[in-house]
Amino acid sequence: MEKIYTIPFKVRSYEVDQNEEATLSSICNYFQEAAGIHAHHLNFDISQLHQNGLTWVLYKMHVKVMHRPKRWEDIEVTTWPTAGDGLRAFRDYELKNEKGDLLAKSISQWMVLDMKTKRPVRTPSEISELGIKNSTHTIEPNKKPIKLLDRDKSRFITEVSYNDLDMNNHVNNVRYIDWITGHLPAEFTRDKSCSELDIQYLSESVAGDKIYLSHSKEDHAVRVSLFKNNEKKPIASSVTYWE
Repeated sequence: MEKIYTIPFKVRSYEVDQNEEATLSSICNYFQEAAGIHAHHLNFDISQLHQNGLTWVLYKMHVKVMHRPKRWEDIEVTTWPTAGDGLRAFRDYELKNEKGDLLAKSISQWMVLDMKTKRPVRTPSEISELGIKNSTHTIEPNKKPIKLLDRDKSRFITEVSYNDLDMNNHVNNVRYIDWITGHLPAEFTRDKSCSELDIQYLSESVAGDKIYLSHSKEDHAVRVSLFKNNEKKPIASSVTYWE
């Protein structure tokens, strides 16, 4: 079983913005798809974990984009699991074009969840042993919590539909990124694209939930937090950079 895995993609018309460049959420989808396929080859994808009453949950993801691929461009994602810390499993990603130029990179932090208790458990040893040890990360993992903004200053942006859900019947991880990058004031995003995002997932969201967003401009960064329903329960917090 190969611990380093490369899969090709082609940038489709529905994955680009008005500049015919892949959106940040499309790039994150490439990473997520590559991770899922590789995990399946290594025999620990989400459907295989379900057989043991466990599931994967994404805890954090940090993405940096240097160049966005264009519509119809052929690209490839290389991904590999790295040794975690017992509760968190790390996975690295690189996105390159046909020439081998690095377009984007990312690191994700995953946890294994007991489906009955809804609590994290230690990563099974057979999974931990597959992680590459002493590997240099594409981005050094940030283990500190990401600052949560004031829920009382949040505003309603959308209601979760069934099209937003994943195999766990929770909102797909990338949909959070769509909300974070797609509902900011034009003064922050006009003629710009998100070049970096660091997101921490705090709680799941399901169909029918009402989603609220709070944002704050701090130096060169735009912080964004997401909440759900009338109690404004936090579901994600992030730091974004725009160029």
